[in-house]
Formats: sequence, structure tokens, C-alpha cells
Amino acid sequence: MEINDSGNMKIGITKMYEEISELIGLKDYKIVNPYNEKVDCDLLIISKGYKDKVKRLNPNSEIFEVKSATFRDLIETLEDIKKLKIGDENKINYSIKLLKYKEKKIKELAKNLLKDLNVEVNPITEFVKKIVEDLNLKISENGVLIVPDYFLKNQNYKNNKNNAKVIILKTHNYNLRLIERIEDRYLQIIQKLRDFHERTYQRRSK
Repeated sequence: MEINDSGNMKIGITKMYEEISELIGLKDYKIVNPYNEKVDCDLLIISKGYKDKVKRLNPNSEIFEVKSATFRDLIETLEDIKKLKIGDENKINYSIKLLKYKEKKIKELAKNLLKDLNVEVNPITEFVKKIVEDLNLKISENGVLIVPDYFLKNQNYKNNKNNAKVIILKTHNYNLRLIERIEDRYLQIIQKLRDFHERTYQRRSK
């Protein structure tokens, strides 16, 4: 994607990714809902996976998709935004540095809290798989199932109380901001795996 004359560009950001404007130092933008309506914007910053839908409603707008399953995703997103020459490059570089620090700290936490558990996981979507791989967790078909909450509509995991090897991951806690949501997903997996290990150990001890 090549952006020209960014100084006069009308930029729209979806509500879910409003924090992007702060991370890149962008002041001139508006919050839009291009998923369901036509908007007057030259560039739309949206969630990954919705480009075709948004493009049908907004054929004249450039589309930029945000990746944010992991810290690495968001770092790459900011690197790509920097190439568009929008926002403030110094602010973007600072935000990337901050994200790399948070990524390092969460991985250190996971290593310390999970090192003795010897637990394997079975992420059932690519979204979840990216997170568990980022945490360097062992993946196995016989491992603890990690199911994203949005997947429950078509599955029976939520009501299967007899299946103790299932972790439900709340993927988009909208009470949290973008970086907090990413961090929360890591922390959920770490804590729920520890809880699973403790329950398993207690059953074996009885």
C-alpha cells in the first residue's frame, strides 16, 4: 500500500483500535464503523480479516488491517504503519520499544510460572496457536484444549463440564484497551494452565 499526500488524508479508525492513534502519534482522525456503513475516509484502519467486507462498502478507501493477537503482531503492525508515513515516526519507534519490553516481560513471567508444570496444550484456532507458540508452550493433540470464546457458538465445549481439559480464552475483553487485551490473553493462559495443573495434582493426590 502506498499513501500519498498524507497531510490532507482523511483517516478513519474503528473503535476497537482507537489506541492505535496514540501509539503512532496520530491526532487528525475519526472513529468510524466501516464494517456496516460507507464512510468518508481515504484510509481506514480496521481489524484483520474484514478487508473484503469493508471494501465492498467503501470501494474508494485504502484499507489497513491491524494484526494484534500477540505483541509481535502489534509490533509488525506499527512497523507497517510507519511505512505509510502517517503519524509521528518518533512516537511509533517509542511504542515499538515499549511493546518489545512488554513482550520480553510476559515471556519471562510465563517461563517462571510454567517451567515446572510440564503441560502440553492443543490450541484449536490459528489465533490461539500464535499466542501459545509465542509463550513457547508444547503443542500436542492430547494437550489441554484452549478454545477462544468466539468459537463457542458452534461448539459444545462450554457445556461439557466433564471435560476438565478445556480452557476458555476470553479473546476480546472490551473493557480493556488494545495493549491490555493482548497482555490479558497471555495472562489468562498462564494462570489457567497453573490452575489446571493444580486441579490435576490434587486429584492425583487423593
